Amino acid sequence: MFEQPSVQETPKRRNLKETVIREASIGPVDTALQKRAQWMVKSAGVQEFLAPKIAYRGEPRFGQVEHGVSVLCVGAGKGHEMDEIDAMLPGSKIFGVDPHDAQTRPVKKRLETLAHDARYLPEGSSAEHLVDIPDASMDAATFFFVFHHIDESRHDQVMNEMKRVLKPDGRIFIAEDLVDSEEERQLVEKIDRRVNFETSSEAPHHYKNIEEWTNFFAAHGFEVERTHEEKPEKVRHGFFVLKKVPETEAK
Repeated sequence: MFEQPSVQETPKRRNLKETVIREASIGPVDTALQKRAQWMVKSAGVQEFLAPKIAYRGEPRFGQVEHGVSVLCVGAGKGHEMDEIDAMLPGSKIFGVDPHDAQTRPVKKRLETLAHDARYLPEGSSAEHLVDIPDASMDAATFFFVFHHIDESRHDQVMNEMKRVLKPDGRIFIAEDLVDSEEERQLVEKIDRRVNFETSSEAPHHYKNIEEWTNFFAAHGFEVERTHEEKPEKVRHGFFVLKKVPETEAK
């Protein structure tokens, strides 16, 4: 049975010991990945949309959490995104899935020591086959720079699985590189492969512009509730908040 998040005594990590453990376990690579996770989670609006769903006994600032939220991180990588979401959503349950990556030891230690409830799904889980995730159990799912890596033949399965596991009022938070021309696509792919240590012989990347992504989501039963662009360096990034289209409207 899928249990509700357990009650937590403190809604935020204020403890000095926790701060020391968190900071002391971070090396240069973890520091860069953590900063990237902080940027992605903040820009996507995860806390803004999900924090109001957390119920407290008493004043939120001091009260106990009665129930939190459940979040699925698709393409969770080394766990920094999970760590960041858990830190800002007290009483939360965070599930990660990534067939090609695993947590670093520092992140694993922080999550085991500090997290409310954060863990990877069992081996064999994937975006289109979410082992152990019941129907309508997730408040949200995140896809941060993941979709363009998923083979297009799997897109239907992935989106159908999202519709299955999300609650009726659930959200999907998506970040994707944006391209409007072949020249831009080549630049984005070159940078993307370098960042991810990929070779050109590996699977092709599937980039879109905002309109194309919006149409793609609509074709799979989701509407864009909010979107915006950011360009911190050479590549433009699009952030999308999706919600399910009610079945009556979808028909």
